[in-house]
Amino acid sequence: MVSYGLAYGMESYGLGQRLGISTEDAAVILDAYFKAFPKVRAYMDSTVKEARMRGYTETLFGRRRPIPELSNSNFRIRQAGERQAMNAGIQGLAADIFKVALVRVDQALEQGGFQSRLILQVHDEVLVEVPHAEREEVGPLVIDLMRGAAALDVPLEVNVSWGETWAAAKG
Repeated sequence: MVSYGLAYGMESYGLGQRLGISTEDAAVILDAYFKAFPKVRAYMDSTVKEARMRGYTETLFGRRRPIPELSNSNFRIRQAGERQAMNAGIQGLAADIFKVALVRVDQALEQGGFQSRLILQVHDEVLVEVPHAEREEVGPLVIDLMRGAAALDVPLEVNVSWGETWAAAKG
């Protein structure tokens, strides 16, 4: 919850609300988190500082997101801009990687002559319609293409599940 929430700029109040605890207790959790992972705090602080100087954030793929809120005279709007700056690099990179992966999967299915087809993206999931006869080939192909969408220090983890419906595949 903490790592996920920090990617969205969550602070102790928001964490407390989500966990059903006091803001003070949530602050203790966040302090412990940042002590255990000091590079996370450094990344967040440097990202906001850099965005203030540039007026935008930039993903590892070079996509920029302007954040004019960072120079607003209203404190609350500036705070919202800081949360956007913290979020944009992480979520923006995730979106970039996913787009690359989706294009590669779609191209590979088409060029490979498969009947399988890309149907839908929902957050961090891809729905691919795959005939039973193609599962053994298409499953590993999709995994490899998704994992290979970006060269990162931390490997991307990809899982496949099967089902007659999306709900069945998730269950």
